[in-house]
Amino acid sequence: MLQNGSAAGLLQPRLSSLAGQGRDVSAASYLRYTRELDVLAGDLARGVWAPVEDDVSAALNGRAAAELRALVPRDLRRDWGAFFTSGTARTKFDDLLAATPPPVAGYWDPTCGAGDLLLGAAAVLPLAQSVEATLRSWSKQLRGHDIHAAFVQSARLRLVIAALERHHRRGDQTLVPPTVWRRSFGRLHTGDGLAALNASRRFYGHILLNPPFGLDDGSGQPTWSTGKTSQAAVFMAAAAECIRAGGQVTAILPDVLRSGSRYRAWRSHIESLVKVERVDRHGIFDSHTDVDVFYLQAAGQQSDAASAMWWPKGEATKVIGEVFDVRVGTVVDNRDPHDGPLVPYLTARDLGKATEMTTIDRERRFAGKLIKPPFVVVRRTSRPGEMAGGGGRIAGVLVLGDREVAVDNHLITLKALGTRPGPYRKLLRILGSAATTNFLDERIRCRHLTVTAVRSLPWAGK
Repeated sequence: MLQNGSAAGLLQPRLSSLAGQGRDVSAASYLRYTRELDVLAGDLARGVWAPVEDDVSAALNGRAAAELRALVPRDLRRDWGAFFTSGTARTKFDDLLAATPPPVAGYWDPTCGAGDLLLGAAAVLPLAQSVEATLRSWSKQLRGHDIHAAFVQSARLRLVIAALERHHRRGDQTLVPPTVWRRSFGRLHTGDGLAALNASRRFYGHILLNPPFGLDDGSGQPTWSTGKTSQAAVFMAAAAECIRAGGQVTAILPDVLRSGSRYRAWRSHIESLVKVERVDRHGIFDSHTDVDVFYLQAAGQQSDAASAMWWPKGEATKVIGEVFDVRVGTVVDNRDPHDGPLVPYLTARDLGKATEMTTIDRERRFAGKLIKPPFVVVRRTSRPGEMAGGGGRIAGVLVLGDREVAVDNHLITLKALGTRPGPYRKLLRILGSAATTNFLDERIRCRHLTVTAVRSLPWAGK
């Protein structure tokens, strides 16, 4: 990763200096848009407004993200975790910032990209008597990091444009010399924001966070995870450890952190460091990024008061986990050896649209744990919302018969507890109901159901 420190120079980007900066040279194509922003900021500073008002609106809103998609290949954007916050995701984030008073210690975005979240923070900051005074004030209160110099340059330029635009709306016609606006926002650095968070540990301001959503390489394993883990989880944990009493974190994060069983220890770790004040489910990040996200707001202090819940608490007096033993199928077909007795083998491909099945044609040799019918099986894959054709999000199939069955690990089984016959058809009605779909959409936005989520489904109805 790049080292901190190159942010205090002139805003005018130079391709020649970028060529020696390692991995960031792959982002050089984004400099085309950065140069457009530089020209636009220069026009506004000289008082040229009428011909470029539409460009100003686009620069402060969604065009930075659109240019990223146009100029940087998707595989590189995925590698970098570079998905700028725009559209409704940014609008909601801005609304959360607007409802929170500006912190004395300012705002810090350790993964600032082209500055979308910092623009939301700037909108909360007051204007000074002049553009120059506003630029000086905002430059002290806005801090950011990104490993790509082209993004950092764009973020600074957009903040300059935002200050000029707000003064223009107020009627301020004062011209601003290049020596002023080109040297503004020197606290936005080209560098490793995660390393900066880990080095800080005592920040009293407001951390803004839209971190990379990919998986880390497994190095520096945190105590709350095993194996590869979400980079977003690592960044949020670092932010929680960095913030101090009086400070705050507002983050947009992948929903798997909120609802996934694997991140239960991470959620407990976050609650041990900060008071979780707000958890709001959002849905899809944007039309170009098929990842469900949520908003998290946390205060940098521990408190005896209970934290906000990660998902809505159901009102049911009994849940499915009290009536059924819920498990993931035990067969990992590409890993488990084909030895042992020849047994019926149930996979997701075999379910079709059936609601009951008594015959399983597929067989395999398997020496592991089998399950004896009757039981209900559901697919683990489950996108939020209704399935194609208007069906519920989760559809159960009742498996009957006399032979014990090996079940693939892409399926979840529900076997009635106790020795009495289980109410399986009632279970099928509950699983296929709109109430269950609504419950799961609130509880878990991941593409795979978890045993915990299924166990927590309300057991109600006749």
